[in-house]
Amino acid sequence: MTGAKRAAIYIDGFNLYRRALEQRPECRWLDVRRLCELLLPDFEVTHVRYFTAHVKFVEGEDPASPARQRAYLRALATIPGVSLHFGTFRSDRRWMAVSPLELQADGSPRTVRVRKIEEKGSDVSLAAHLVCDAMSGGVDAVFVLSNDSDFVDALRLARERAGVEIGLISPTSAPARSLLALAPDHVRHVRAASMLAAQLPERIVDEHGTVTRPKRWVAGSTEAPPEAGLRAR
Repeated sequence: MTGAKRAAIYIDGFNLYRRALEQRPECRWLDVRRLCELLLPDFEVTHVRYFTAHVKFVEGEDPASPARQRAYLRALATIPGVSLHFGTFRSDRRWMAVSPLELQADGSPRTVRVRKIEEKGSDVSLAAHLVCDAMSGGVDAVFVLSNDSDFVDALRLARERAGVEIGLISPTSAPARSLLALAPDHVRHVRAASMLAAQLPERIVDEHGTVTRPKRWVAGSTEAPPEAGLRAR
């Protein structure tokens, strides 16, 4: 797009899932670049960085969930201008205090053993790439697709130190107050209609063969994949 401002988009994959896709399986086969282009028609989308982690099988969840994610990541990797960045998916058991707090006879908190699912590393990677890209001079605006307040400082630095415009693409109708307090130059919202308009082809050919849309990713699916246990930030 001649003369349009250049924009780079940084997607918090797990936040997007929890906030916009968890209840909409028919939208999960999402072309993230096309979605960004639909939401930012006045910008030239130079690249989209997608941050996630490879999910693992979690006891009690659908064992096919990791395979569905692998299929989706293969599909994303075929989109020009989209790069994938991986953190670490952790699932372990630990003892934690009950809530509300209960004390035992000796005054110590009563604890129970729980399964804790965490995704580590993606937030730091997203913030680092955003600031580096902004400082490079190759873009006029940076957009974060997330509702995570941890990205406030990265966006602030991009504006103050690099002089670029900052934008928020919110996967929820009620963005975090701390993100809105930055007074972003641009705010967009992810809607079901735009996601449905940005679906990938049902079958995609890559260097490994053919990858197809998972059958469970259709309207009415009640799938609860491992990432569903992650905290919605």
